[in-house]
Amino acid sequence: MIKNYLVFAKWRQKDVEFLNSLKLKRVIEKGYCGILIEDDDTLRTIRNRYSKQNTLLNRISPPEFSITFQGVTFSKKELDAAKCYMLPPFGKPKGFPLPKETYQNELFSFECGNYRVNRKQIGLFRINKPKWSKNQVTFHLDWEWDCIFFKKEFYQEVLAPLGLKYKEVIDNRTKKPLEDTIQLDIPVAQSKLLIENSAYDLYSSEERCGKKQYARQYLDFFPSFEKEFDFNICYTQEEFDGGFKRVVISKEFCKLLVKHKIIKYQTGHLIPMKHI
Repeated sequence: MIKNYLVFAKWRQKDVEFLNSLKLKRVIEKGYCGILIEDDDTLRTIRNRYSKQNTLLNRISPPEFSITFQGVTFSKKELDAAKCYMLPPFGKPKGFPLPKETYQNELFSFECGNYRVNRKQIGLFRINKPKWSKNQVTFHLDWEWDCIFFKKEFYQEVLAPLGLKYKEVIDNRTKKPLEDTIQLDIPVAQSKLLIENSAYDLYSSEERCGKKQYARQYLDFFPSFEKEFDFNICYTQEEFDGGFKRVVISKEFCKLLVKHKIIKYQTGHLIPMKHI
């Protein structure tokens, strides 16, 4: 696992000369610019140069200099070793839930305002009729990235034989179920995650109406389940920032998604689950 950091500042000419001497993946120019750098000797060299104390006569670091943790990437070996994966949102969002202004109250029950604690889907999504391209079989919506939609034909041929269920999706114009589009009815995991005191355990339950929620960023291997159980795809029992659930898939279901070119077998598309 490699940690990645964003180095940002309003770079001066002397900074540009220094940074470009490090042979980064991009050429740095004067002015505001962010550079994504792995946690390696190059990052340590930058830290050492700009960690010295500024004085009135000698400003070491450029204006607005900062180094912030951005996330992690994984090697193929780490992906191969995993039995399960957290599935981040994939592909470009295709539209919005409708009506934009009121759909949340119509579609979900939740508490605690914008934290959306104890969030549960109680209605059917309403969207504009999608225009499916020949090879497209799935999409997700802006704002609701933990919900996955499939072409109904693909669901019937590939997913239904696995025992997976679906929910109807409503055409916003006709107010009737779409004939070619479904929402995958993803079951909830049969086990909790070993997530307490992990890198994802950042928020206090006190500020979220007594409910625990976890960080949505990719900060580490995804926490493992407390106990093993058989599944293809599931939601976590735990909620993450904003009331979202994380989607977890098995290695076999991962192979299916890769086979149908829905995701790529690489970091960014998959977050391996930690071994216990």
